[in-house]
Amino acid sequence: MLTRISKVSFAIAGVFLAAASVQAHHGGAAYDSDESVTVTGAVTKFEFINPHVLIYIAVTGDDGEVVEWSGELTSPNRLARMERGSTVQWSKDLLQPGDEITLSGNPARSGAPSLRLRSVVNAEGAVLVGDD
Repeated sequence: MLTRISKVSFAIAGVFLAAASVQAHHGGAAYDSDESVTVTGAVTKFEFINPHVLIYIAVTGDDGEVVEWSGELTSPNRLARMERGSTVQWSKDLLQPGDEITLSGNPARSGAPSLRLRSVVNAEGAVLVGDD
């Protein structure tokens, strides 16, 4: 009887630990939600893959130095189904290297050139995602 109770207890504990792990991953703890940063540059890489879509752009600073920024969005499926806050149909071909875009979002707490994206706007001013 004690063995059966132990197995059930371990199974329940495992479910709670897995749920906590998933929540921590999606909690955005790595980003400062009180700050917002906007950068503009040319796309260097676009990864329309799970679990998160990633956009990389080359940003030239005031000092002339080029820094590659990364931006993280939701899953490709979610973006492809998006109806609000977007003027385009998201797909793996939406952004190409060299495309000029503006990324806005919450910066990484570590100081790395990385954003949890809130908006993506193309050179023509079309909002690809977000409320800008």
